Parts: sequence; structure tokens; C-alpha cells
Amino acid sequence: MKFSLMLGLFMLVSSISNAAVTTIQAFDFGEWVVKNNDAQHEITINTNGSYTYDSAGFIEISPPQEGIFDLDGMTPNTSIVSVVVTQFSPLSGSGIDFEMINFQETHSASTDGLGVARITVGGTARTSGAGGSYVDQTFNGIVQIQINF
Repeated sequence: MKFSLMLGLFMLVSSISNAAVTTIQAFDFGEWVVKNNDAQHEITINTNGSYTYDSAGFIEISPPQEGIFDLDGMTPNTSIVSVVVTQFSPLSGSGIDFEMINFQETHSASTDGLGVARITVGGTARTSGAGGSYVDQTFNGIVQIQINF
């Protein structure tokens, strides 16, 4: 049973109507073999690209990578008050899903001189731990990123 975990992206931006999102690097949990789903096991990606995983639950096939996104169309040099990342829909396919939790993000203090904000996203994918096997397939989910100015 190997699987790969791919994410979509949904952005909410306070008080901006013409913002566009450019994916610099897709947020991707990689490709793995699930060895054991009798307990919850996790894969965690940090915003600096490093990652950890529970070797009791997984065998790595290809590594995960943090997500890097540019949001443009905003007023240049505008302070960013906060960024909130949440699971909009879990990593799912046919069968058992993966929950996404413990999101991390880094961002600059403000948009740049062209009105672009770069957001880097990391987080954790967790197995259900309820027994049963994960199907050999790609699991897709959606992460929501809310930027407040």
C-alpha cells in the first residue's frame, strides 16, 4: 500500500478583492507505505523544509515538501496582522482519510513593494489509527489560508 498526499489551496483575504495566488511550491506530504494503522502515526513538514515521520507507521518512498505561495494584487508595503491556516477538507480518497493538524506558517511582516505576500506552510498528516488498510492511491485535501491586514 503506497499513497501520496496532495493538497489544494483556498485563500481568504480580509479587505482585498483582486488578489491572485501563485503556487511557488506545492504543499505535498510525499509518497509513503502505511505499515500500521493500529495506532495514529504522523508525518510532519516544517516551514523550513525539514520533516519527521513515525517509522513505526510509515516507509518513505518520496519526501514531503512545505508549501510556498505568493498572494499578489495587494497594496504595496501593507502590514500583515495575522495568517491562519486550517484544514478545509481532509486528505481523502476511497476509504480511510488522513487528518491534517498542527499547521505552521511563516510570512513577512508586510507585503513587498509590488504588493506581494509570501506565505510558507507546513503541518502534520495523521492516520486514523482505527485499524484497516489505506488504499494505494493519491489522497487530496484542501487547506484554507486566511490573511488579515
